[in-house]
Amino acid sequence: MSRSSFPISVVVSTYDWPEALDLVLRVLAEEKSQGFQVVVADDGSGAKTAETVSSWGGQFAHGVKHVWQPDAGFRKSRIWNLALRQARGDYVVLIDGDSLPRRGFLAATLRAALPGWMLASKRLNLSPSLSRRVLEDRVPVWRWSAAEWVARAPRELFVAYRETASPGLLVPLRDRRRPWRQNQREFTPPYNGYGFFMGVWRQDLERVNGFDMRYEGWGGEDVDLGVRLRRAGVRCGWPGPRTTMLHLWHAPRKGLTKSNTPLEEETRRSNRIEALEGLRELETQLKDSSGPASSGSHSESGDTGAAHG
Repeated sequence: MSRSSFPISVVVSTYDWPEALDLVLRVLAEEKSQGFQVVVADDGSGAKTAETVSSWGGQFAHGVKHVWQPDAGFRKSRIWNLALRQARGDYVVLIDGDSLPRRGFLAATLRAALPGWMLASKRLNLSPSLSRRVLEDRVPVWRWSAAEWVARAPRELFVAYRETASPGLLVPLRDRRRPWRQNQREFTPPYNGYGFFMGVWRQDLERVNGFDMRYEGWGGEDVDLGVRLRRAGVRCGWPGPRTTMLHLWHAPRKGLTKSNTPLEEETRRSNRIEALEGLRELETQLKDSSGPASSGSHSESGDTGAAHG
C-alpha cells in the first residue's frame, strides 16, 4: 500500500484500558468521512485490548491497524514510532486512548492542516463521576454542542477553566488563533503538552526523526517533539473548539515518576531538531532483531487479527 493511500492517519495510543479505547474507536467510527486510516499504538496491553481492536476493524473502510510491543515499562515514544511506521497518511493525527475527540474533529483538523504548521488543542478534564457515566452508560458527551455542555455539565466547564486558566475551552469567544489567520500568535496547548492531540505532516515528523525513544517513564516525549518541530520552523496552530479533547478521569498509573525532566532540559538547551534515538534508529533496531538470533520472537510491529488496510 502506498503511503498516499489515505489523506490522513489517526494514531491512538493505549495501555490496558480497553473500555476507554472502545469509546475512542466508537467516536472515530461516527466521523462522517471514512477516508482515513486508524492505527492503535499499544504499549504492551493484554488480550482484551486486542479483542477490542479486532471488534472495530469492520466498522472502518480501511480497517484498524494494531501495533503492539511487549510491556517493558512506559515506552510511549517507542510505540509511537512503531505505529508511525504503519501510518500511511501524508498527514498524521496523534491522540491518547483516554481522550475522546468531539464529533467533527477530523474536518476541523483537515481545514487547519496547512503546510508549515502543526496543530495542538485544548483538553477538558472530565470529573470522576461524569467519566464513569460516559464509560458505563455511554453518555455521548462527544456529540454535545457548546450549549448542551453549559446546560448539562456547567460544573465541568468551571473546573476545567479554573485548572487551566484558559477561557474558551468549548466556546472560544476571544480565542481566534487559527493557522489561516494572518498575524496571529502561535498556540501553546494547556499544560504545555501535545500528547493528547497533535496534528502534523509526515514529512515534518520524518525531518525531525520522530519521537526520541530515550524517553522511558512518564512524561516529556510530546514536549520534546514539539520543541524540535518548532525549532525546525514548524509553527503551531489551534484548529478550533471541535478539536477540544475530552479526557476521561483515571487514577495515576502506579510506579510512574516524572523522570524525563533532564532530557527535556537538554533538548531545550541544544540547537538540534532531530531525535537522537528516533525513527531511523528504530529501523536499525528492527533490522538487527530480525536476524537468525531472534527468529521466532513475537513481532513487535505485527497485527493482531483486526481488519487491515
